[in-house]
Amino acid sequence: MITRHSTPLDIFIEGWGRMGGYWGINRVMAEIYALLYVSDSPQTLEDMSNKLETSRSNISLNVRGLIELGVVNKVVIRGDRKDYYSAEDNIGKIAKLLAIAKKKRELDPAMEIVSEALAAAKPDDNPDQKLFVEKLEQLKLHMDFVNSIFLSFVGNESPGQAGLSGLANIHKTTGKTES
Repeated sequence: MITRHSTPLDIFIEGWGRMGGYWGINRVMAEIYALLYVSDSPQTLEDMSNKLETSRSNISLNVRGLIELGVVNKVVIRGDRKDYYSAEDNIGKIAKLLAIAKKKRELDPAMEIVSEALAAAKPDDNPDQKLFVEKLEQLKLHMDFVNSIFLSFVGNESPGQAGLSGLANIHKTTGKTES
């Protein structure tokens, strides 16, 4: 892979940028996070724009997105009117925040579609309708299982959210080993 530069910092930032899509963020967001993560001091939008060789407006837009995700923080430096930014450096927290965002974008809407379709399905003696409902119920059980694993990972158990305690119940309901 050809990189813009060959310093270890550039290799890390560009590599992190390539990985961003796997985490549900774009390349520039991942590069900004990587730069801020390894920086020894908070950076301005201008600093990041220069180091990443991209427009200040692009940096600004993506920094706002990272702030919304909770992985970048605005830093106030007394006596300086510029805005500075730093990265959350707790990697466990970052993994959880990115996973939560990805779940909201991908798993939650899919679960909602399956639930809506099941709610709309009318009990019927039609074999095709029965098969349809059975398949959706099986899909819902698997999605509930995945959701429970996710909730146990992020430590977000609350009423109505199964978490680890719900895994055994889902397993009992399906009567099958999950793979």
